[in-house]
Amino acid sequence: MSYRKGSDWSDKNELLCLWAMKRLEEQSFARGLQIKLCRELAPVTGVSVGSLNAKIGNYKSVAGFTGPSNASTATKKFFEKYGHLSSEELHKLIDQQR
Repeated sequence: MSYRKGSDWSDKNELLCLWAMKRLEEQSFARGLQIKLCRELAPVTGVSVGSLNAKIGNYKSVAGFTGPSNASTATKKFFEKYGHLSSEELHKLIDQQR
C-alpha cells in the first residue's frame, strides 16, 4: 500500500487498527476499551492516540457498526482483504510482519 510521505501509517499500523476494531467487536464494544487500546498502540506504532482512535472509528464504519466516515482507500482495502479474520488471526499475521 502507498502512504503519504512523512506519514506514520504503514501496512502494519493499518492491521493493528483493524486488530483493535476486531478486539472491540469481540468484547461487544466495551466502554473505554477503544481508548485503552489506542494508548497501548501509540508507542508501538508511532501514531498519536487521536489518529489511532479515528482510524479504528473508520474501521468500525467500514464494518457497518457506525455511520459513514471518511475512511481512506487503505482502510477500505485492508478491511476487504482481512476483515473476515478474527483478532487472533490478525495478531498472527501482524507477528509475521515483524
